[in-house]
Amino acid sequence: MALNPNNQQQADKRIIGFDCEFVEPPPERYVQSECPVCLQIIREPHQVTCCGKKFCKTCIEHIKSTKKTCPTCNEEEFSSFADKSSKQLLYSLKVRCSHQKDGCEWTGELRQLDGHLNTDPQPEKQLDGCQFVEIDCIYKCGNQQQRRYIQNHQIKDCPKRPFGCEHCHDYKSTYDDVTNNHWPVCGSFPVPCPNQCGSTIQRQNIDSHVADECPLTTINCDFHHIGCAVKLPRQDMPEHLRENLLTHISLLASSHAKQQAETTQQREEITKQQDKITSLEAENRILKTKINELEPMQQLLKTAPLIVNSRPLGPLEPPVLTMTNFQQHKRDDDQWYSPPVYTHYQGYKICLRVDANGCNTGKGTHVSVYVCFMRGEFDDSLKWLFRGAISYQILDQVDGKGHKTGTDTYDDKIPDKYCTRVTEGERSKNGWGNSKFIAHTELEPKYLQNDTLLFQINKVVLK
Repeated sequence: MALNPNNQQQADKRIIGFDCEFVEPPPERYVQSECPVCLQIIREPHQVTCCGKKFCKTCIEHIKSTKKTCPTCNEEEFSSFADKSSKQLLYSLKVRCSHQKDGCEWTGELRQLDGHLNTDPQPEKQLDGCQFVEIDCIYKCGNQQQRRYIQNHQIKDCPKRPFGCEHCHDYKSTYDDVTNNHWPVCGSFPVPCPNQCGSTIQRQNIDSHVADECPLTTINCDFHHIGCAVKLPRQDMPEHLRENLLTHISLLASSHAKQQAETTQQREEITKQQDKITSLEAENRILKTKINELEPMQQLLKTAPLIVNSRPLGPLEPPVLTMTNFQQHKRDDDQWYSPPVYTHYQGYKICLRVDANGCNTGKGTHVSVYVCFMRGEFDDSLKWLFRGAISYQILDQVDGKGHKTGTDTYDDKIPDKYCTRVTEGERSKNGWGNSKFIAHTELEPKYLQNDTLLFQINKVVLK
């Protein structure tokens, strides 16, 4: 039976009559089996005192609560009472399922209809009842399916169903979270070789594959150290070696002859030096005296501490530079500057600039590290441009044995802007360093702990 459109809004807020059909028309004693309000088979029959008509309990109570007149006789003063005899007889009549039009062939007494439909089942009884009733997915994805289809949806299609990563076997969440959030960063997820060699490799092994295995990676000839300048894809190198055997033998012969000539020259130089030893012995005593005089100064220089904010931290103990909130820096694609450090006693003032999401060629794949010069207290007494080498480390936080070190050399080949004296602002706008200092895939678990990286400027050699 169709619901009266005039009562649609009211019916949506309460339980109304039974929406089904009788197997056989009710006997004449059931002249009224339909509620005048919801136009469905009466649920919990209640009879009014004014005209004797019967209504669903919820329908007539709603009429009375809204202070309306009787729907059938318009009497203003009336009451209602439960008609138990009508209920007993009415509920014993056989009806067809409300989803007969969908294909359900169930018939039974009216009193059994709600149990058959099972419209609000507990999760453990979700599959019990009419297979054509639409029920909510237990994982609360917002999807509704007929009972006969809901289990297949919850096992195969629901985006919020429990799901574990089939590649690393560690991450467990929902299907939607694993596929959209975890897989793009999972180290075990298979990805194609960037050289398009046709191989599929775990994301964490891509760098080693490209460096050591990929047939399309361009490599140097095995004889490049003796003069062969050929560079070819790895897969083409065996053919190059076969076809250029005589050329490589010639290069080997030339290299051997050059080494012999250098050996002869070195021997002659050794002879000259040996001749000088005799004349230097007389001066040796004087040099030893001078060395003894300089020994205290040498010890002072050896133990000169690195200092932060112009205050010594102690001999041979470079300060640990702590970068917190790494993931936030990476997402924001910003730059982190370390506290300042002096290269030596009354030396150059420097700091590290760390790009968590990489810079230049390391953008999006590596952590980039640069050394920036700063305005210091002792700049007037120092030599500019700075010349020497600065080494820095990212510290192994697991066992302390695998620190990764980078060294920047400052010579006449690098632009002046990276090693000149800072005269404007606190620090140089330009830094010299490594845009691919360490790949994101290498950070965990050795170097990245509690969203924190640890750095040190561990060695400075002045030229």
